[in-house]
Formats: sequence, structure tokens, C-alpha cells
Amino acid sequence: MNRIKDLRKALLSFLPCVFLLLSFQVFSKEQETSQYLTFCFVGDTGHVTEVQKKVANSLSISSCNVIWHTGDIIYPDGISSKKDPRFVTNFLEPFSEVFKKDVPFFLTLGNHDYKKEPQAYIDIAKENPLIIYPNNYYFKDYKKLCFFALDTTIFDKLYLFYLRGKQSKWLKMKKEDTYDSCKFSVVVAHHPLFSSGDRKEATPQLARFLGKEVFGSFDLYIAGHNHVLADEGERQGTRQLISGTGSVPGGSPDQQLEGRFNVETPGFLRIEISETESKISAVYSFVEAEENKVIWSGTQVGKGIRFNPLKTK
Repeated sequence: MNRIKDLRKALLSFLPCVFLLLSFQVFSKEQETSQYLTFCFVGDTGHVTEVQKKVANSLSISSCNVIWHTGDIIYPDGISSKKDPRFVTNFLEPFSEVFKKDVPFFLTLGNHDYKKEPQAYIDIAKENPLIIYPNNYYFKDYKKLCFFALDTTIFDKLYLFYLRGKQSKWLKMKKEDTYDSCKFSVVVAHHPLFSSGDRKEATPQLARFLGKEVFGSFDLYIAGHNHVLADEGERQGTRQLISGTGSVPGGSPDQQLEGRFNVETPGFLRIEISETESKISAVYSFVEAEENKVIWSGTQVGKGIRFNPLKTK
């Protein structure tokens, strides 16, 4: 009798996972152009908190067609395998209403996601069509709009140095390949290069990589890690935006720097693309989750990839 009860209990605990996985449907109608898509960015959602609940609810009633995660998906130590129950309890269940709308999540990994088995996220994505994560770094384009998802943890952590060369080589090659076609370029990763809040700036080895390969080459650099919503302004023509208030906000400055925006408010970043004959522009807005209202916005005009492939020969 006890054995039957234990079996029944196990099946009941498994049913939510089955329901969530079965509710995923292939994002088969994904548009080839970005003009009718609204891209949203959320990060550092890994703890199950009231803040996470508010942010997930706000995303579920938003106009977001595509969501990018800026990393730290599962606190405190990532996951050990594709069957790790924390992926269900800390991500699938809290964001279930978003998934029910067939909105895909494009993932990037944070430093906490690296603490156990980062390969697990790739394995999960293979079985869940609405979770996009083919590799620790990858490329996605919508005709003239290009996204480069990068892995910054391998530059932040010294012991992962042996993984850096392959990504750097891939990024240089991809920049060459898309130099003519990308008219608005976005990099999504976890660690910011600089900060106006109380979180540290990039480590020296990460700063060298971002300064050489990202800033000055792309239009937007979108990160998490710092638990704030922030428009940190431009450096070398690349604007840094931060969306990292998905579950444990904190770390904004006591006094805002002139021309910058950095707050601890739970919410997310939203980007809408417009195109004319001569240029592609992005209107970016930070959305506060409690009342679903815009608290900061701006415009970035695309310049594509500012990179001369002949200089790398």
C-alpha cells in the first residue's frame, strides 16, 4: 500500500512538468523581418521570489513576441542535468503563462549557470522548441537585424581561459560574414563592461575582449549581472543597456549620473524596431513590472557592424 502511495505521489509531482513540456509548440510562424516583432530582455530571474512573480506576470501580458534572457537563469548553482527539477521550479513554472502564448526564450548563460553543468541548457533546448539555446554563443538574424549571443563567463573566470579562443575566432568570422547584411546589430550577454551602480565593472580580461571585439563594432550591448535596469550610455558608439531585475533587484547608485538611468525597479527591457529606406532604428523602453508602465526610453539608430574586414586579413 505504501509503495502505491509513493508511486502516486511521484506521478502527481511529475504532471506539472509534463503539462509544461506538452504545452510548448514550435515557433513555426516566426517572422523573417523584425519590423513587426517586439523584443524583450529579462535577466537574473533565478530565484523564486515575489519580484520574479511580478516580472513574469508583466511579461505574460506584454506585447513581447521574442524574449532574450541575459543570464543567471537558475540560482544559486545552475543545474546539473536536463532533468534537474530546479529548471521546472525556478523557470518553467514561473514563466508558464509566457510559454502558453508561444513566446520563445533565447537564452544566454550567467556565472551562476556555469557552476554545475552548462551543457544541460543545450540539452533542454533540443527538447523544447520555445527554448532557444543551440550553443554557448550563437547568431540569430531577422534580415537586416542581427543578434549575437555571447558567453562572457569564460572571460570573467580565469579557469575557463581555454574556451575563449574558439568563441573569439567565431565572432571575428561572423562579423566578417555579416558586415554587409547587418544594418542594426545587437550583442546579448551576461556581464556589463562598465557600471554607474555599485556592482563592479568587467574584469580586466573580460574588458579587453569587450573593448576589442564588441564596443565600437555593434549598435547595442545588452547585459544582465548587475541587478538593475540601466541605460549606461554609449562607449565607442555602442550603447550599453542592462536588464537584470528579474528576481533580486539591487545595486543602483544613490545619485544618478547625468544622462544615465540606473534603478533597482523590477521589470524588463523592451525594444521595437522601425525601418525606413535609409536607416533602421530601435526605440528601447524599460518597463516597470508592478504597473506595466514605461519608466525610461530612448532611441538608437543602427549603423550595422562598424568593422572593416580588410583590416583583419
